[in-house]
Amino acid sequence: MAVAIGAHVSSSGGIFTAIERAVAIEAEAVQIFPSAPQMWRPTRHKPEAVARFRELREEHGIGQVWLHNIYLANLAAEDPGQLEKSVDSVVNALRVADAIGANGVVLHTGSHRGRGFGAVVEQVVEALRCILEAAPGEALLALENTAGQGGTIGARFQEIGALLGAVDSPRMALCFDTCHAFAAGYDVARPEGLDATVAEVEREVGLDRLAVVHANDAMMELGSGRDRHENIGDGHIGLDGFRGLLAHAAFAGRSFILEVPGIPPEGGGKADGPDLENVRRLRALR
Repeated sequence: MAVAIGAHVSSSGGIFTAIERAVAIEAEAVQIFPSAPQMWRPTRHKPEAVARFRELREEHGIGQVWLHNIYLANLAAEDPGQLEKSVDSVVNALRVADAIGANGVVLHTGSHRGRGFGAVVEQVVEALRCILEAAPGEALLALENTAGQGGTIGARFQEIGALLGAVDSPRMALCFDTCHAFAAGYDVARPEGLDATVAEVEREVGLDRLAVVHANDAMMELGSGRDRHENIGDGHIGLDGFRGLLAHAAFAGRSFILEVPGIPPEGGGKADGPDLENVRRLRALR
């Protein structure tokens, strides 16, 4: 089954505009935020906007749809107020996902801020169980692997596997980020490193739990621990690395969602995130 090439796009102006933006850059799958990523306040999506989203998705044949939860959430937060708001944000995202018919929500689980994974695992597991109970439905909740900076949870696949195993729900899944894996020391740029990484994912998480891929080149070197995305082919993973990722049997049938900075326009100006050029680069490698 072929890999689908998708992109994270804005939904400014109404959630349905995300489909229009995805079509404009030839994306086959799409990811959006349920609300402003740096704000706690949820966006109230009007029923007519949700209906239009579903209509346009079907009209244009967009495959998978994913929501990315807001950046503020931290299920390992020490402050009870922040933890409550974090849980509420994921519940909201899952409800929006069900409303628009999305496949699921991608979540940065949070940071233990140096206390260690063992000190927060029970709290995180309980938070995840509460989230799933408060937002019943079919949408998956995919925990994203991290680069490891700032005590973030999930730099090692063992941590994600431990959380998924403890929650024990068929709705829990893995979002595999290529840049984050590379920054955490997984050499996905080379065949032997990619095979070893896939073997670890299979052992610790299970390939059946691998739901979606974030396709980002890495600006920083292998094992840097720094989450810095680069355009496809312009970073340390490179074109050959992505050719290997797209061809690997472990990723067959998954959507590769671009979260790259984009190519600056000719004559100067600011790049605008995933763009037609990056979509076409991945498609050519596929």
